[in-house]
Amino acid sequence: MMNAAFVAILAAFMFGLLLWGCRTLPKERWQMIAAVPVAKERDGEWRGMNLTFYGFFSATGSVFGVALAVLLLASVHVSAMVAAFLVAGMVVLCMPASRLVAAIIEKKSSTYTIAGAAFVAAILLPPVFWLAALYLPKWGFQFYVLPALAAAAIAYAFAEALGRMACMSFGCCYGKPLWAASPAMAKLFRRFNTVFRGETKKAAYASGLDKEPLIPVQALTSIVFTIAGIAGLSLFLAGSWRLAVIVPIVGTWGWRAVAENLRADHRGNTRISAYQIMSLIAMSYLVICAFLVPTTGPSPDLWIAFSQTATLPLFIFLQSLWVLLFLFYGRSQVTASVVSFHVIADRT
Repeated sequence: MMNAAFVAILAAFMFGLLLWGCRTLPKERWQMIAAVPVAKERDGEWRGMNLTFYGFFSATGSVFGVALAVLLLASVHVSAMVAAFLVAGMVVLCMPASRLVAAIIEKKSSTYTIAGAAFVAAILLPPVFWLAALYLPKWGFQFYVLPALAAAAIAYAFAEALGRMACMSFGCCYGKPLWAASPAMAKLFRRFNTVFRGETKKAAYASGLDKEPLIPVQALTSIVFTIAGIAGLSLFLAGSWRLAVIVPIVGTWGWRAVAENLRADHRGNTRISAYQIMSLIAMSYLVICAFLVPTTGPSPDLWIAFSQTATLPLFIFLQSLWVLLFLFYGRSQVTASVVSFHVIADRT
């Protein structure tokens, strides 16, 4: 009963949030959270640094994924703090890759690609978890590779489902305009499409697609990733470790390879993009790892997991990680602002 309730509540939360996000975030109002004055340029005016909802949802999705991975690992008797440092350490380690991969593939130094960071994490996680399982027991900590891979795959699916809301807000990772799609595709998305509004949305300044109905790639990705995450979570709680790895991996990375064909933003100069190749490599590699790792681990127990993770140190740790990620992803490198202040005369 506890497992079914947890899955149902999480599914309701995710789909409710995604429904709100798909309707709200493409609007012009939902790109910038604030403009912080950083340097005075002329009388009464300051150069501002824009803080974005892209950073808010990127940080929130990542920390939500870390928290979920920690919870799932705690359910199989892995120390919550050990799990937090391992998973969060991988997130922080892979943060530079989100900019480095974009610079290599898209030739843009101020662009982020979460796919690049996720690819690096996908390659590193199996050997890191294998080493953890090898050495942590010597220090008195339990660790199981296959449940850890399953927890990471599930957490990634949910984190990316929330992370696509960042793209809905900033107008990046956008789909093809309906007028450029096939007749069948245009008909399919005639009512369910995405329209970005605002000149500072990436779809507007990069491709001139302001107010154009687009294939809702971000929304579709969020839905597919949420379904993959729910399926993986259900399998994890049932103790089906191998399937709990394979199902979300195939669902997320397989969809990434397919969804590239629906996008209109620049993905490189080749017919098959580098991101598609990376997706297929990551999917194949992780599925092979899932078959090579022995199936070991105790039955998941969410009651134990919640009792271990409901602690102040873990909360502070996750909050600090959120702030770090928000400051990394949330400071806009491609937009600027001018901030001015004045006194309201009738209130002095």
